[in-house]
Amino acid sequence: MTGDRDVSKNQSDSGIHRRATSDSSRGRVRFDGGSDPGRDRHRILRELRGELARHPAVRSIEGEPPDEYRELRATLDPSWFGRPAETASLRVTWIPDPSPGPEAADRPNDAWMRTPIQAYYTLHYSESDGLDCGFHCEPNPHVDGLLHYQERDGTNDAYTYEPVSFGARSASGLLWEVMDALADRLADSK
Repeated sequence: MTGDRDVSKNQSDSGIHRRATSDSSRGRVRFDGGSDPGRDRHRILRELRGELARHPAVRSIEGEPPDEYRELRATLDPSWFGRPAETASLRVTWIPDPSPGPEAADRPNDAWMRTPIQAYYTLHYSESDGLDCGFHCEPNPHVDGLLHYQERDGTNDAYTYEPVSFGARSASGLLWEVMDALADRLADSK
């Protein structure tokens, strides 16, 4: 009987161990003490989705894929920005705490000098009539530094690039600052 209890106890302990291991691999903290970038991205994009849903220009917004967001896709009302287009969309991506790749070491880089938020992100606006613009914080061979605004009038036109800066210290603060800057840019693009 004692042997049966030991086996039963060992099976129970190993089940707990398996559950803990399984939860740890999907959980918020990795074995090395760091966080899971995919889970962090999903959490931040989920927060941004809630913020964007409150913006008056947003008609609808979805996270893709639904279970672990890699990006947000919103349908916007371009008339809110004073634009004549029938439809407009906004694509939002976020990569928390990125490590610049080797290509970044070979060129000038402002390394977060124009934004206190250390993440790669895009907030990219597109209209059905062709205007395509957005704020990007990511390595781009056409731009010095990470943070910039890019715009083109049509799909066959080349982008123009311009350095920008933001002072927000949180993802949601940055979203609102960028949406205000986007509204200003779109008003100027008429």
